[in-house]
Amino acid sequence: MIRSAFVSIHPYSISFALLSNSLFPTIFLLEYIFITVLPWCYYTMTLNKTIPTTELGGALKNPLAVGAGMVSGMGFGTNTLSAIVTRASTELRQLCTAMGGNPRTIDGLAGMGDLMLTCFSSQSRNQRCGQRLMKGETVEEIQKNCTVEGIATADVAIVYADMCGLELPIFRCVHSLIHKKITPEQAVLDLMGRRSRK
Repeated sequence: MIRSAFVSIHPYSISFALLSNSLFPTIFLLEYIFITVLPWCYYTMTLNKTIPTTELGGALKNPLAVGAGMVSGMGFGTNTLSAIVTRASTELRQLCTAMGGNPRTIDGLAGMGDLMLTCFSSQSRNQRCGQRLMKGETVEEIQKNCTVEGIATADVAIVYADMCGLELPIFRCVHSLIHKKITPEQAVLDLMGRRSRK
């Protein structure tokens, strides 16, 4: 029955999380409607039953997207951004898995797919927020006109990282930069110097 479903729609990678296999006919009906009524739409429908993991990926990717914006806002290019986002994807997987998420779901569109698009898209509020923070705007100024999910979620991510005993240096750098605990220069030195300290 339709009331037994939970439908999670993400802005970039759209995910339907189902509680019951009996809903597959309903989903295929929706697909038929998309094809016949909206033939100009190009999309892929992905079905998945791991609701908590889908929600974790959708929420926790936001602070990392703020971080991606910070990297761009500091003037770094695509190579550096790609390296940071690759490392961030590992942290996202570690945190979601430690919180009980399904790693296979995080490795798919609901996790990595959403993370990549949000980090590299100029339409992402979180990514734009990171850039604006590096240009000197405050969180309060940025959030006057739009909601930036990654700001509040950065605090939550650190609480859970501490609970799970995870280091997560990118999450922590983003959190510290948001709250002005460190400077951008200190963040760069911390992240770039990590390999030499191991």
